[in-house]
Amino acid sequence: MGGRAFLATLGPGLFPRIPLPVYNALKNRLLPRLQALYRRAIVPREAPEKLTFGDLDILVTGPRPSNLTSGQTDVPHTILRDVLGAQCYVRHDSRNRTVNFAVPIQPGEWEALNLGKEEEEIRQAAGGQDVFYQVDVNTCVDEAEHERTAFFHGYGDLGMIMCVVARNADPALVLGEKGLRLSLPPQPRFELSQSLDDITKFMGWSMETWKAGFRTNREAFEWVGSSRFFNPQGFRTHGEGIPKVSKQRIQFMYTEFVQWVAEKAANTPLETQHNNPAMTVEERQLAFREHALVYFNKKQDYEAMVHKQSERARLKKVFNSSTVRQWTCLGQDWKALKLVMDTVRKELDGDAGILKLYDELGTSGVKRFVLEVQKQLSLASTTMNK
Repeated sequence: MGGRAFLATLGPGLFPRIPLPVYNALKNRLLPRLQALYRRAIVPREAPEKLTFGDLDILVTGPRPSNLTSGQTDVPHTILRDVLGAQCYVRHDSRNRTVNFAVPIQPGEWEALNLGKEEEEIRQAAGGQDVFYQVDVNTCVDEAEHERTAFFHGYGDLGMIMCVVARNADPALVLGEKGLRLSLPPQPRFELSQSLDDITKFMGWSMETWKAGFRTNREAFEWVGSSRFFNPQGFRTHGEGIPKVSKQRIQFMYTEFVQWVAEKAANTPLETQHNNPAMTVEERQLAFREHALVYFNKKQDYEAMVHKQSERARLKKVFNSSTVRQWTCLGQDWKALKLVMDTVRKELDGDAGILKLYDELGTSGVKRFVLEVQKQLSLASTTMNK
């Protein structure tokens, strides 16, 4: 929703929703200005039937060297402010590379689009104060991220809907701007692919159709529902693995999609579903996960990661600073404790050697070895409270 970023500075009620003709005029005016600063600057494709907008989003990457001074890696926000004609901007922490700009709506600007009455109404609602467009500039680190971000931000809520379709196939599947990943805590997230072509082929979505565009929301739903993993029967819009949806988004395209899924479920006989009805939900999810790992040629890498994490967890249980400190009675002498642990790792050729000793002789065997190392190092025990 436009204006949220400026509630603390400009206050509420100053950022009206932008009618489609005004939105298009604003986009056509501002986009070329950023294209002069960046090698790539685009506006994600809008939802097919959307008539008003909360803000204008522009994705950029690859600042042109001619716009940078020595030592700069990106176009300064002050230059973006001036180029966009913004009054002020809000920047976030380093993890969020989107900067919000407040661009004044010039008096009479909508008149040329036969929306002068609407402009007058929003100015009256603002109590005579200046009113603004919110323009968000999202800087991507490279062209690949730029492409993925444009894809998942395209056509309104369609990116989020794709994520929900993937999560219905397997709650462990995370689909988004970073690509396709598996999330199975306590394991770290595991990347399957960052390639849009590979991901869409795997899911069964035609990139040619996506690029050709959708005239209606229903066309977009039919496209996302063409995935061989989409099953309207039992389709979940909330619960495990399903991202929470803001109240604002529930009011728009996503709600229509949920209704469309219900219609598809009611009109699709169970026996025609492409999922095996003889399998349980859990079995289907495991089969899907296995298929994904094989498809992206990541099964061996994933199993190696799982094994490594498992070994790390085993090691942590038997060989950690708390346990070794208790065995050696070194108290608060952290330097001595570190020396003992480092020496044990060196003597046993790393963590694998410690686990091998543990497997052969158990915890008591590891303890004896630790105490022998302490003795060799001539490190006397102290009280635990020293």
